[in-house]
Amino acid sequence: MEELDVRQIFTYLKRHFWLIICIVLVAASISATITYFFITPQYEASATLYVFNDSNRSDTSISTTDITTSQKLIATYSVIMQSDNVIHKVIETTNLNYTPSQIRNMFTGTSVNNTEVMKVTITSADPVDSMVLANAFIDVAPDEILRVIKAGAVEILDRAEIPQQPSSPSMMKNIAIGAVLGVIAAVAFVILYELFNTKVRNEENLLRVVKAPVIGYIPDLQLYQKDDKEVHSYGRRRKA
Repeated sequence: MEELDVRQIFTYLKRHFWLIICIVLVAASISATITYFFITPQYEASATLYVFNDSNRSDTSISTTDITTSQKLIATYSVIMQSDNVIHKVIETTNLNYTPSQIRNMFTGTSVNNTEVMKVTITSADPVDSMVLANAFIDVAPDEILRVIKAGAVEILDRAEIPQQPSSPSMMKNIAIGAVLGVIAAVAFVILYELFNTKVRNEENLLRVVKAPVIGYIPDLQLYQKDDKEVHSYGRRRKA
């Protein structure tokens, strides 16, 4: 097996440039086909809630401590909203044919930019179901949160709407990933092919194999015969 250097690698890649291009195109096409035909699109519907530290809210002023506490409560509220009690009420409200485990996997509750605003997101294969479930959560959650914590409150800011475009998969992203993997596979294939290819193409290859000086070489007789025929053809007289 030959030892590699950078120039040798570039020589291999240049020699098989079109093969590499073909492999990359095939990999990108396969990625696009899998994305379009075999991956189910997912739709995200989101609703937002404002989290209060004090359920009474008699004092209109808001301190930094109140904001920090509200931010921390979002994580607690998210856990409560994924409880079996809340999810069963969501199922009863929506009459959708999902199990609690499936709905729990669809649910995401996060803080918006580290504020006291909580975003409830439902991701599913049906855009309408995503919207219905997200709105059901924000309708059921306030009473359940107050019942469990006995303090704090939430207020609905925005209700979820039907998503118009799928959130995943990303066709362009998957094609780019497929193309990158194709480049890696093509380069690896070309280098391995050249390393294990024992065919001697020129004097340089022979020197690498035998580690000895070359005394002479046999010329390509067909090339000389071709050149000789061309010379004779130029010397023929044209008929009048």
